[in-house]
Amino acid sequence: MSHMLQVRIMAALLRQGRVPAVVSTLLGATALALLCLPPMTLLSTLLVALSLLVGAVQAYYAVRVGFDQALLEAFAATQADDAPAPIDAALEALSLRRADKVSRDWPARWRGMRALLRGQLLALAVQAITLMPALWLRWRYPDAG
Repeated sequence: MSHMLQVRIMAALLRQGRVPAVVSTLLGATALALLCLPPMTLLSTLLVALSLLVGAVQAYYAVRVGFDQALLEAFAATQADDAPAPIDAALEALSLRRADKVSRDWPARWRGMRALLRGQLLALAVQAITLMPALWLRWRYPDAG
């Protein structure tokens, strides 16, 4: 399999990171709405705050995944060569990568990109797991405070 096909496949995989980003945004909006509906128990307030914090972590991963996806799509659209060196050169020219950093081959890049996507999905899972008990506490004890 050519590297250009792998580039396109990885870009398509990273494009799927949009869905968790949207779900995370909805969870964040829910958490903010919960904070606006006092009274809440201290535990539910802490859970909501933690959910918002983890949502910010997810947003960081979403930005990184989206950037890598756009980078791969641009590479696929403009490059006939299979080597990743033009990516490094462009990032260095824009001061987005240190010039003294060792260049990575495609398999190392794929591992890094998959790790970012897994981090995004893990952050989304933790965000949901921390928000659900806060919602349950709010529903179960509506007048607690």
